[in-house]
Amino acid sequence: MSQNFELAKSRLENISTIEPLLGALRTMSMGTWQMALNKIEKMNAYEDNYNHIIAEVLPHIKKSQVKSRSSKNKNQKITDTIFLLIGTERGLCGKFNDALIEQSLNWIQEMEPPSYQIWAMGSRLIRKLEQMEVDISWRQPMPGTDLMTYQKGYILTQKWVEQYEDYSFNQFYILFNQIEKGGQYQFSTFKLLPYEFQRPETAQKPMTNHWPKPIIETDPKGIYSIIIQHYIAASFYKMALKSAAAEHAARFNLMQEAKDNAEEIIDELRWVINAERKKKITQQMQELAAGAGLLHN
Repeated sequence: MSQNFELAKSRLENISTIEPLLGALRTMSMGTWQMALNKIEKMNAYEDNYNHIIAEVLPHIKKSQVKSRSSKNKNQKITDTIFLLIGTERGLCGKFNDALIEQSLNWIQEMEPPSYQIWAMGSRLIRKLEQMEVDISWRQPMPGTDLMTYQKGYILTQKWVEQYEDYSFNQFYILFNQIEKGGQYQFSTFKLLPYEFQRPETAQKPMTNHWPKPIIETDPKGIYSIIIQHYIAASFYKMALKSAAAEHAARFNLMQEAKDNAEEIIDELRWVINAERKKKITQQMQELAAGAGLLHN
């Protein structure tokens, strides 16, 4: 056989081995992508339940009681703004982290905060930032395979709220890639702290049709405080889920494109191999015919 035949056969074997793996990665990404979207829907319902509870509690709270923020050391030097970038723990998602970093740095520059720190979540994102020599003040890996849990988000946000209430910083932004229709993503921002609670229209009226008028035996301010803590945790958790959905959508699209390309290359290599085989068979038949004296010059 010719050198072209052997080369094509070797490439076909290699790509045929890789192609099923691309399909498996695509399927896994699609499953996690859908799981993240389902969790986002559940978080919306979760927040809606709290909306109705807080609609019952707010009338019992005086406006002067709602906000309480104290500093142990008001003379301490503080950072004005925290920018938390949520990236990926794994690769195979194209320019996901590169696009996030570029747009985040541009957005921070446009904001012109007096002082700021960059925080980062996701080992791949952290590695990219380090390569660009960007100063990272706080870093945290993301789950390698599963999605982040609400409990993890709650623990993190409680620490951030404590730092905020101790005047370690003035405001906290989350910068991430958000899932869009068609599996695409775009750069998004969310202000986590100071948290400004706004009741949606669905919670403007108490749930008088669904439950009896509640009897509040404890301090309504305490109930309000706990609900706001969960709102902050839920908001951060939803941003992390949206980022995860965008990541896995990007990985799915990349794996789909790679699988399509692999299938196209396989078809081309099979055509080359078949053509080389036909050429070799034709040559052998001609040699046999010539040996038998069936061909004449």
